[in-house]
Amino acid sequence: MIPILAALFIIGPIAEIYVLLTAANAVGVWPVILACIGTAVLGGFLLRLEGLAALRSAQADMTDGRVPVEAAVDAIFLVLAAPLLMTPGFITDAIGFLLLVPPLRHWIARQALKRLRRSIETGDTQVFIKRF
Repeated sequence: MIPILAALFIIGPIAEIYVLLTAANAVGVWPVILACIGTAVLGGFLLRLEGLAALRSAQADMTDGRVPVEAAVDAIFLVLAAPLLMTPGFITDAIGFLLLVPPLRHWIARQALKRLRRSIETGDTQVFIKRF
């Protein structure tokens, strides 16, 4: 896990700079700067809308006596999307915008849960519950 994160923090910025420079070379510096600002503003607006929708969903679930699992998952992904959308660059913006799509968020969460279950079943991951 650590080597993957290290590679991500090294290769990610290099790729982002390459894409920004290539775009600036193709269309000019000012359009790229305006696009970065525009995607940050649009991302912030969409993030707010999705966050409010997750909050309403959580409130509805709690009113009906259900645990707001889906809303909690949405909140986690929105917290991940926020810094990606506010970071200048097209790659991070693309990933951030993808995390704003509810069906994609839910699919990713289901895949992660399947992987976690498989890891627990094979004994690669252990879960300890501490009672107070």
